[in-house]
Amino acid sequence: MPIHNPLHPGMVVNEILIEGCGFTVTEAAEKLLINRTTLSRLINGHAGISAEMALRLSILLPNTSMTLWLNLQRDYDIWIARKQTSKIHIKPLKAA
Repeated sequence: MPIHNPLHPGMVVNEILIEGCGFTVTEAAEKLLINRTTLSRLINGHAGISAEMALRLSILLPNTSMTLWLNLQRDYDIWIARKQTSKIHIKPLKAA
């Protein structure tokens, strides 16, 4: 079942850590033991969630898992890729 317009995972991180917990970007970055710029790029949608970031988030937020974070990123990436379908002109192979 296709997903329609999923949130960028960084928006979820922003909702939880910045809006929900009331941390500044700097404070949240310190808790994740990452650079402020790295977190800022994520929450502004300029970077995705890597396996390492998923691990850090799952440790900081024990009610989440690495799989949850990576699935959010996967779903977002698939949605973005599907939007490009009309620009990719590959002809399917004929069945043997």
